[in-house]
Amino acid sequence: MEYSLRDDDQNKHVSGEYSFLNSVDFDSSKASNINNLSLEERHVLIKQYGYQSSSYFSLQQGVDHIGIAGIGFIAFYSQRFLGTTFNIAFTNPVCATEDIPQLVELLNCVTGHKTIFMAVDKPCAEQLIAMNYSCNDMGLEYHLPIADYKIEGKQMKYLRWAANLGKRGFVVKEQKWDEIDAEQVKHISTLWRHTKAVKDKELRLITRPPEFRDAWEVRKFFCYYEGELVGYVFFDPFFEYGHLVGYTANILRGRKDIHPNGFLDFTLLEAMKIFKAEGVAFLSLGISPLHEITLHPKEIKWVRILQKLMYRYGSSFYAFKELAYHKTRYRADSTMWFQCIPPNSSALKAAAAVLLAINVL
Repeated sequence: MEYSLRDDDQNKHVSGEYSFLNSVDFDSSKASNINNLSLEERHVLIKQYGYQSSSYFSLQQGVDHIGIAGIGFIAFYSQRFLGTTFNIAFTNPVCATEDIPQLVELLNCVTGHKTIFMAVDKPCAEQLIAMNYSCNDMGLEYHLPIADYKIEGKQMKYLRWAANLGKRGFVVKEQKWDEIDAEQVKHISTLWRHTKAVKDKELRLITRPPEFRDAWEVRKFFCYYEGELVGYVFFDPFFEYGHLVGYTANILRGRKDIHPNGFLDFTLLEAMKIFKAEGVAFLSLGISPLHEITLHPKEIKWVRILQKLMYRYGSSFYAFKELAYHKTRYRADSTMWFQCIPPNSSALKAAAAVLLAINVL
């Protein structure tokens, strides 16, 4: 199911080859340096073009961007591996689909490095393929139509159970940062992270690390048990044409010593009730990396083989199967996202650079 508000003809448009330097629509003097747009300018662009459920990830700390006011921008992270530096772009460029090639060429020109794209959707991947990029499946992104979503039937038994945790003393509140115990929130985050494969650092890029403060348009829901904070879910917004499309459940963290442990799903379901009352259309559960990847006609075959091996045996790096299992319990709609590697690049170096950039290695 596609949840973009744009029409199909625009989604399917693939530009031919042309040079940024010859484009009359852009003034290169306005984008000769990275990080050239203000935060407010990027907010405007996200509201107009940030329809991908991960678009807000482009605002995370520790990454760079390049763009043109009123046109769009690309957020990226520079990663060096064995003497080669790549730009790692981790969402769709935040722009109109037909402007993707110009922004990619601008980024490559200004930085002097080639750009890897990961976790991009089909319209973006098609633009990159037209630029001679290779393309591999990366994993499924899951999303729910809030207005029509029901937890009925045998397959929804667990979610019905989780939805009733309010009867067992759990309470969910949407709160601002100055209304909660910040040290408790951070402590829960530290304890949660120590139960994961990557314990000493936050994953980044394909997720947005938590910000322990209020943030632009982000919604934060906190779960209490007998008056004590036990977990929370942070929701990042996504937009199109100036309108809110939905929220992405980006950060879900809770105490492992509290039972029953379905209270994070309870928190998410309670938030969905509020979003539904507000008329919000979609909730995204985010991507399950490497889940259900298949052959792509423009793929690098050995990359797919490596992906499948990581999914099957790489739980010490990332909880691929556990994450996929949890998201499939929602019986959500899903869309494949892709990883695209630039032409004339070492795919081995590119793969290693991506793993280093997201803090898996």
